[in-house]
Amino acid sequence: MSWYRDIKCILAAESELWLCYLHGKQLHNRTLFTKVKPPHSGLFLQIVKFLYVLFLDTRFAKTNRSLHPSTFFSFVGSANQLASLEQTLASIERGGERSVVVLNRTVLSEKEREQRGYITLQLSPLEAVRVAVLFFRRGIGLYRMVKAIHPVSVRWHFAYFCNVYKYLVYFHSAFSQNKPEFVITANDHSVPNRCMLAVAHHFGIKTVYLQHASVSNIFPALRVNYAFLDGQSALDTYRECELNQPSTFRRAPIPEVILSGQKKHLKRIEKSPTNILGIALNALDDAVLGIAFINKLVEHGMNVRLRWHPALSNQEKQQFHDAFSKSSKVTLSDPKQEPISTFMEQISWLIAGNSSIHLEAALAGVMPIYYELMEPDQPDYYGYVKHGLALTASSVDEVLMLMDRVKQDEQSNKNAVRYYSATYLTEWDGKEGQLVADCLMKISEGVQPEELPGYVSFYDNK
Repeated sequence: MSWYRDIKCILAAESELWLCYLHGKQLHNRTLFTKVKPPHSGLFLQIVKFLYVLFLDTRFAKTNRSLHPSTFFSFVGSANQLASLEQTLASIERGGERSVVVLNRTVLSEKEREQRGYITLQLSPLEAVRVAVLFFRRGIGLYRMVKAIHPVSVRWHFAYFCNVYKYLVYFHSAFSQNKPEFVITANDHSVPNRCMLAVAHHFGIKTVYLQHASVSNIFPALRVNYAFLDGQSALDTYRECELNQPSTFRRAPIPEVILSGQKKHLKRIEKSPTNILGIALNALDDAVLGIAFINKLVEHGMNVRLRWHPALSNQEKQQFHDAFSKSSKVTLSDPKQEPISTFMEQISWLIAGNSSIHLEAALAGVMPIYYELMEPDQPDYYGYVKHGLALTASSVDEVLMLMDRVKQDEQSNKNAVRYYSATYLTEWDGKEGQLVADCLMKISEGVQPEELPGYVSFYDNK
């Protein structure tokens, strides 16, 4: 059972708690994970949930996995990750390189995945059996580790830790068959992405990370071969994350860093023709407070377009539909239906709390205003106000004053935006995905990373 020995070796270097990083190592910093009870609570239901999802992810008919060797292997776990990878993936394809793109079944419809030539992450029956073997051989020890984290860890989140076995088995099998030269991810803290990186490092496959959103100092230590970060802000932040890694020895390289700008495609609005105010609510925002805030803006004659976080529950989304379905002043933007670029094209200002959507607004030529519905654990989490990218308001009156005072074409300091996205207003602005693809193909041809545009040393040489 060489597969079992390999996975056992990987877990010895990086345990389930580190691979399930947010729940295993940052639970105390994630209010949502400890305050909001999930629908499947209790150890028994968590195990049932794990086994049920494993069943859904198992294809009992002929698998659609492509087995050909490839230069590039990419995994996409969410729509946000896909938005950051699409331009790079398309550029790689145009360059004639062989690549495999694997998506979670919840990303795009089956028809869309097939049209684009993407592969669904699905296990064979044999691989599902291997997952079960890992679960039954390591489950009791895992239970003891998870129970020690937090009172709700087992009852609310045990299934997430069990999923480590599924992803380790899948990527071990995929890399054994596809033998890629590079593995590409747009996330370094979610379970499937971390498992993929761990398996790739074990096999000696080069790993590539494309940042898909702003980062914070609770992120894991950056350990990939090549990190394409948005800007200096991300590099400064990742330097603060060096202690966020296991003390055990693991085959994880110090990254070669290239500052390559924000990768999502956003059309810049030179002069917005609308008088619509965009409101973006994240998963921690209270829906009732959000509705009350929007109603106050409407009372002052504002036209509002509300966009919620993709992870928002159906119950909370229904609250917004119930509150505004008959309003002529409020329209709704479903992130699963409307791309972020389309949303930005329709608004002149953007109000949000701790969310990386502020950066996307600034890049699109929309004025970002930082406003919290309730006192946050850490104000200005990403430093947008501190570094001059976003303005700040603490009341409806202040919001209206800022909107009246600041002209659209004066909304952002170029250097402030460039601190977060290095390519802003440069020759690569809007072509960041192509820049990444060009760099990867040059690296594949033997060009040294320090010869590439945007290269910086991971360690601060000051």
